[in-house]
Amino acid sequence: METLDKLPGIIGYALINPEDGSIEELKGSSSAPIGDLTAFFSSASDAIKSNLSLGTIKYISLCYGAHRLVVFPHEAKYLGVEIEKDNDPVEFIKKFRLAITGITKPKFVIPRSMSSKIKQINVVVEEFGGQENKSHWLQLLNQGLGILGGDILPYVGIVEGELAFKTKPPEDKEDEFIQGLRAIIDFLAKKAVEEMGSSQARAKIHAVIEKMR
Repeated sequence: METLDKLPGIIGYALINPEDGSIEELKGSSSAPIGDLTAFFSSASDAIKSNLSLGTIKYISLCYGAHRLVVFPHEAKYLGVEIEKDNDPVEFIKKFRLAITGITKPKFVIPRSMSSKIKQINVVVEEFGGQENKSHWLQLLNQGLGILGGDILPYVGIVEGELAFKTKPPEDKEDEFIQGLRAIIDFLAKKAVEEMGSSQARAKIHAVIEKMR
């Protein structure tokens, strides 16, 4: 996480994949097991959201000794960042979000047929998740990419909370990539039926179609 490497006052951090609780990145000089702690409390956050109907947990703050671990969702994953105990976790997250907005998405020309599918997927995530549950749908999107992404997977990823091309896709793969993106949309639609029921999911899908016109 280049952004975290540049922010002052960070003792260490861990990036967690919520699908399996694995530690994808662990950096810093912390003497605490921040990877294991982040994995545990991110899992607890998901359990609280699912079982207690409290909506998306914005962050968890854990104090120990002179330090504080702040665990919060970032795109489709969880970040655990160790800072000094006296630092305000809300202010830290704001500072992190501001730093993230300074990272621009890569600029290159994408065929319209592919860019429209990427836009449709982002509209689906926004419509299905809204502001309160977007991180959950980004996780489902990440899950779908892992299952159905195929050859397109190295070229796309979640950037600033949206699916985007990270590198320019090869022109001879256009048809194949479009089929892969359609499969992702179908995957998300099926997840919507499972979680919302067919009537609400159908209404959400209709709203997506209207927004894409």
